[in-house]
Amino acid sequence: MASVLALSACGSDSSDSGSDGGDDTFTIGFALSQSGNMAPFDVEPGNAAMLRIEQINEDGGIDGKQIKTVSKDVRSSPETVGTAATELISSGIDLLVTPCDFDLSAPGAAVAQAASIPAISICAGDPKMADATTLGDYVFSANAGSDVEGATGAAWAIDQGWKNAYLLQDESIEYTKSAGKYFAAAFEDLGGTVVGNDAFPGGDNVNISSQANRLKNLATQPDFVYVASWNPGGATAIRQLREAGIEVPVVGPAALDGQVLLDVVGDSASDIFYTGFACYAYCSGGEGDELEKFVTDYEADYGSEPASSYALLGYNMVTAIADAAGRADSFSGADLKAALEDSRPVSTPIGDVQYFSSTCHKIIDMPLSVIGVETGKISFVGQQRIDSIPDVGDGNSCAS
Repeated sequence: MASVLALSACGSDSSDSGSDGGDDTFTIGFALSQSGNMAPFDVEPGNAAMLRIEQINEDGGIDGKQIKTVSKDVRSSPETVGTAATELISSGIDLLVTPCDFDLSAPGAAVAQAASIPAISICAGDPKMADATTLGDYVFSANAGSDVEGATGAAWAIDQGWKNAYLLQDESIEYTKSAGKYFAAAFEDLGGTVVGNDAFPGGDNVNISSQANRLKNLATQPDFVYVASWNPGGATAIRQLREAGIEVPVVGPAALDGQVLLDVVGDSASDIFYTGFACYAYCSGGEGDELEKFVTDYEADYGSEPASSYALLGYNMVTAIADAAGRADSFSGADLKAALEDSRPVSTPIGDVQYFSSTCHKIIDMPLSVIGVETGKISFVGQQRIDSIPDVGDGNSCAS
């Protein structure tokens, strides 16, 4: 609750008072979930975005222009996202930030597209958020994407010498569907074999007893299981695999990251790996000076350390937005869009990150951190970078 309240407080306004139309401010509207099932993925990135805005304003803003923020709680409701986007755009914002999920962001992004206002999801992973066609060419995502996460997990598994995988697919949201799809395609492209797959509905009441039983009764166990899911349901599925006696390693995407994974799977959990964005606070072995400073600054503003690496995506997003806005001919939608599409590498606590291009409206160059869980402790395993994303025939303009 403290984090939720902090997001509202850190924004300069939670009402409809948007940009005053003057030249002295750059106004960002935040339509994020401060409540509901997406709040764990929206609140901390939103907090970190506000922290970075605070820092940029203290350093003089964007070419002397201060960044102003207007925030609305969309309560994890797609209908509310669309309404909030309409209200924020009507108030005169220059750029809209939408939730950390394709399904939830889509209604708000559609409103921004119709108004020719750039909309950036704070961390949506599904590549449809960034293909410039599904939702439109004014829509972006400040994430590398579940296509990159799935492919990176596949590449890392191959590097471990694992040849046979079993895919356990969460069907609840587009993010998990694409993570599993791209994992399977990349793993097979790299010479691996997906020896079986199964699905579960995901959501708040996960029960994979039948899926675990089918997996356990395979004549030959796979080298590992790829669990394409998100927390807390993904963590619950992993716990149930272990309770069923399935001890092979588990690999998954970034949405398994965070303290909640340990809270659900328990102190004895081991051989669990996922491709996250950074290792800090609850995770040992990956911190550097810049990451430590980010965590310290975040804790100073919000009273607690970040509970997942998703927070860093909101922080880095603002750096990329400010860089683009500083190079734009004006803050008009068309000029901002052009500047975002001409992004250059920006400095972040994990090093330089390359954001958008004219055809790929998401992060196009960022290594992922492979994070491991062993005897109830989370630690940095290494960085993994991929050279390409497999083409699975879904129109992903970021694939090659």
